[in-house]
Amino acid sequence: MINSRGILAAALISIAAVSISPAQADIVVDTSVNNQGTDNVLLNSATDVLTVTGTVGPNDLVVNFTSTSGNGLLSANPNGQATVSGGTGNVSLTQLSFELATGGTFTRSVFNINAAIDGSVLIHVEGININGGFFEDDFQVDANGENFFTITSINGQLMTDVSLTAIGGATFQDVRQVRLGGFETVGAVPEPSTWAMMILGFAGVGFLAYRRKRSSSFRLA
Repeated sequence: MINSRGILAAALISIAAVSISPAQADIVVDTSVNNQGTDNVLLNSATDVLTVTGTVGPNDLVVNFTSTSGNGLLSANPNGQATVSGGTGNVSLTQLSFELATGGTFTRSVFNINAAIDGSVLIHVEGININGGFFEDDFQVDANGENFFTITSINGQLMTDVSLTAIGGATFQDVRQVRLGGFETVGAVPEPSTWAMMILGFAGVGFLAYRRKRSSSFRLA
C-alpha cells in the first residue's frame, strides 16, 4: 500500500520544482510586418501634449504614448498612417514609449518607425515572465525607407511596455501604424506554474479527505 505521507511529500516536491522553474525569455523581434491577431491603435488627435492616447481592440482599451526626449511633448495625427510625432520642443523625436493605460498586457506589437536620420533603435520591452524582467536589443533604421518591426512573445511572456530609443545618431520623424494584440487584463490568466500548483494542491486535499473517510469507515466497522 502506498504511504499517504509519501504521496503528500512527492506532491510538495513537485510543487516546489514547478514554482522555481526558470522563465523563458522568448521575445522575438522581426524586421517585418506580422499583423495576425492585432488591431490598429486608433489615435486621438493631439498637439503638444505629454500623453497621446488611443484605443485598441473590441473593448476599446486605452493606449498611452509618452516620451522622455526633449521636453516630452507629443503630437498625434489619427488620419492616414496614424502617426505619433514629437511636439514643439521635442523635434526631432528620439524616444517614445507605449503601454495599455489599464496596466494590462499584450503579446504582439507592430509599428513603423519613420526615421529622419539613419542609425539604430534600441527596443526595450518590459513584461511578465520575461527572464530578467525585460528584453532589450538594437536594430538598424533607415531614413530612406520604412522600418517595420513586429515584437512577439511566444512562450507565455506578457508585454506591458514597449520603449523605442534612437541611438547611433538616428532621429525619428514619427512612429506610425501601431498595432497591438493578445490582450489580457491584470490577473486574468494564471501563469503555468500557478495552474500546476493549484491542481496539485487540490489533488493533495482530495487525497487526504479520502484517507480520513476510509479511516472513519474502518473504525465504525
